Amino acid sequence: MVVSDKPTLWRRLWATPAARWCLGIPLGGVLAFVLGMAALAGFHGVLGYTNSNGFCYRCHQGMDSIVAEYQASPHFHNTKGVVAATCSDCHVPRELLPKLWLKIRATKDIYLRLRGEITPDNFELEHRARLAAISTAEFRESDSRNCRYCHDPARMDLANQSRSAARRHQGMAERGESCIDCHAGIAHQLPTQQE
Repeated sequence: MVVSDKPTLWRRLWATPAARWCLGIPLGGVLAFVLGMAALAGFHGVLGYTNSNGFCYRCHQGMDSIVAEYQASPHFHNTKGVVAATCSDCHVPRELLPKLWLKIRATKDIYLRLRGEITPDNFELEHRARLAAISTAEFRESDSRNCRYCHDPARMDLANQSRSAARRHQGMAERGESCIDCHAGIAHQLPTQQE
């Protein structure tokens, strides 16, 4: 039997490096980890900022009546002292991939706003109905998922609702209805259709 003087792979892996450049591998790993964490923190910060009311208000404040309608709605100010729903609570999915997809699609309207195609002068007449239709369709497609984060029909006290509301809430699933079918216009007035 021939015995080799060559060290095994395991011993070579854990041996002290013969060259100084080998120290760069673990240092590079640490640097990659730190940069990755910084990128993740930045990504999380950008997502948080773009979900804030301040971000939404930058385009909608003074441009249309959407902010004023929201601030006059029970989703912003109510008699029960329930915490106000933010713009993103209603309009942005909580799941990561649907959230990112929505933000990618929304860049089109931000681009049109920056380019001057959506302005305070033309928003109500030319763009509001289109954007409201898109938002309503998204609520229907998701079965009003964002509403259900706060309003769970299974946890509703139907005995304390009017008979009509209790009947509607009780049979929503069987009729294939979602919250938006009855509650459209709860936080924003429905746009008037322009001909």
